[in-house]
Amino acid sequence: MKTEQILLALEISRCGSVSKAASNLFMAQPNASNSLALLEQELGYQIFERTYNGMKVTKQGEAFLQYAYAIERNMQKMYRIREQETRVRLSVVTYAYPFAERAFTRFCVNYIDTAHSLKCRLRRIGMVSQGVEYLQRDEADVAMVTCRQELYGQFEADFKKEGLYSEVLAHTTLNVVMPETHPLAGRETVDLQEYAKYPCISNEGLDKNYAPPEVEELLRQVDLHIVMEPGRARYELLEDSDSFVICTPYQVEELRRHHLVEKKIPNANRNLVLLMKEENQHDQQIQRYVSLLKDEIRVWEQEIR
Repeated sequence: MKTEQILLALEISRCGSVSKAASNLFMAQPNASNSLALLEQELGYQIFERTYNGMKVTKQGEAFLQYAYAIERNMQKMYRIREQETRVRLSVVTYAYPFAERAFTRFCVNYIDTAHSLKCRLRRIGMVSQGVEYLQRDEADVAMVTCRQELYGQFEADFKKEGLYSEVLAHTTLNVVMPETHPLAGRETVDLQEYAKYPCISNEGLDKNYAPPEVEELLRQVDLHIVMEPGRARYELLEDSDSFVICTPYQVEELRRHHLVEKKIPNANRNLVLLMKEENQHDQQIQRYVSLLKDEIRVWEQEIR
């Protein structure tokens, strides 16, 4: 079996005619017919059925063409290996994690002066389902999400069903963060019921089975629930009110700078999970980002201690 024969079969399936396929591939029609016959003889089955209306794909031919299309796609990737060194594309969707954003910045900086073209995108998400949807629609190459540790087995099974590769990169917990002047700042332990009467700030999706039941119950009880991504506005709101945030750990320096207190929520362990399509596991550019991501996670883990 030769590559030319596979490409010929694919072209025949697209145009429904040996003569048209031969013309498109700059082959003589007799040579194309002979090449197809030799291929079918070697395989031991017909790929096409000859009819008055052209070439019709057989059931066995349909299976053959699925593999043939995969070969064609991989061949195209082989030819693009050199081009990938100068044409850089990366799309990342992530929870509001500083390590994911810093890794993305480093990735772009590495190429910004050398790439022939650089098309990169970073978007924030708030739910696991959003990351999965972006990957399924081919609108993202990598997703960084958080899953409840005790439910991760079910999450992992669901990822596999969707054809996604998943990897736990780190572990974290949920904390409550509040101003040093907050009425509950001096408590040694966290009793979530005590927080119900204060304004609560959280990321999107925290009330959709991504947090322990006690946290979900608190979010149902609070009179004021504000969904706000991390940033300057969140710090200003914390500093000017008796509000509190439910979030992953803050960097120690940020806590000091904004005069905040942080306390761990009991039984709120979470996995930080990398997601990508299974076929993209060995993509060179994606792996470069993942390598930077793991470096930044190690730095972040030191910053939150």
